[in-house]
Amino acid sequence: MEKFNLGSVIEDVIVKFSHNRVGDKPPVFLMVSTGLPPVVWKDQTLKEFVRRFLYDTLLTNDPDATVEVSVRRRSELRDIEEFVGIKPSYWVQLRVLSGGLKIMEASLEELLGDMGYRCEEWVGVETSRARLGIFGTIAGADLKLIVCLESNSRKRRCDLLLPICDSPSPVTAGPGPAKAERV
Repeated sequence: MEKFNLGSVIEDVIVKFSHNRVGDKPPVFLMVSTGLPPVVWKDQTLKEFVRRFLYDTLLTNDPDATVEVSVRRRSELRDIEEFVGIKPSYWVQLRVLSGGLKIMEASLEELLGDMGYRCEEWVGVETSRARLGIFGTIAGADLKLIVCLESNSRKRRCDLLLPICDSPSPVTAGPGPAKAERV
């Protein structure tokens, strides 16, 4: 199991980006909730994904558009837990918001694929500008990552929702929403 401070990882990425990007750099604001516990993950894939995702996002962002990055703990996300069929101890939400984001489903699928995750499905509602992506490990473990993309005429938002389990393996609620059982 890998244990790391997500706030520190994000700060390191922002510093590296500030030194490496040639030309104008977009302003970046970071907010990390106080008391955010260290993230415990099965290996270094999550840490590496966060690094690459944020770095690529900042590098390709419009230099005139402010980037807001926030990290917070969520005790539960009931609708998502029921839909995906997992019940973690808590969630960590990493949000990136900007008018200059160039985040697309295909680029997320490629990056997560490089990290050992595959897209199980993208879900959207016809009248909504939000899309929910569910990613599972290629190795077949019950580990899931949830991505929510939303855009309007001025801003794009990307939420990475990380289910964190206190036990070594994720606690599942069942095979899916229709057959979910609580223990």
